[in-house]
Amino acid sequence: MNFFLHLSIGLHPYSTKQVNNSSGLKPVVIYHNCELDKTQILRDNKDKPAIYRWINNINHKTYVGSSANLTVRLYKYFSITHLTKYKTPIHNALLKYGFNNFSLEILEYCEHEIDLVNREQYYFDLLKPEYNILKVAGSPLGFKHSEKTLEFFRNDRKVSEETRNNLSLAAKSRILTESDKTKISIARRGIKLSDETRARISAATIALIGVSVIVKNVKTDTELHYASLTDAAKAIGVSRTAVRKALDTGRTVKGQYLVATKN
Repeated sequence: MNFFLHLSIGLHPYSTKQVNNSSGLKPVVIYHNCELDKTQILRDNKDKPAIYRWINNINHKTYVGSSANLTVRLYKYFSITHLTKYKTPIHNALLKYGFNNFSLEILEYCEHEIDLVNREQYYFDLLKPEYNILKVAGSPLGFKHSEKTLEFFRNDRKVSEETRNNLSLAAKSRILTESDKTKISIARRGIKLSDETRARISAATIALIGVSVIVKNVKTDTELHYASLTDAAKAIGVSRTAVRKALDTGRTVKGQYLVATKN
């Protein structure tokens, strides 16, 4: 039913009337044309925890989801960038058919966020939505791990506390190569790192927090000591990268600050 037909019969392009269907379902509200109803959809559902259902009006396939803040979730659906980035069946369908060919049902508003998973599972079982990849509400994978995999998690996924700290610090430094990042990811799954990679991680850690520097103002001939490159950068009012570059090249920052390591 299009927008003009709604007007011709005296109906709004969305309806709060409870509507029955083949499953005996009575949605709280139905928006028949998500392109025309976008503003109303976002306004109506602000800060509301709810279970919702997308319905493809062309092939009648559906998708059931839940959100603690439905407007935030729906903003993502209405973002073309988001749709093209996450190529799930529902994202692909919204791109292919367009919002004007989709209806949106609010199946249920939940009083508490804790109810969302249980109610979402109820609608999964009742409606068996075709666009849903996962069949278990709240599950990040949608299937159970094998006993072998569980055994690996219990016994083999062991990384020392020191390694965990170094990995975390190295990741924050943002100076590792893609190859190093891959190796770090592997290490987190319990696979040993090579000596070379460990050395790079250690160097990245030092670069992040272990370099004490002296900043000399060549105009006033004064020196200040800082515990890290980050602290020096904040004091000078530049980026940490700029301080790092000045330290490596011997050039001044802002034409007046020389940076050197403390002996």
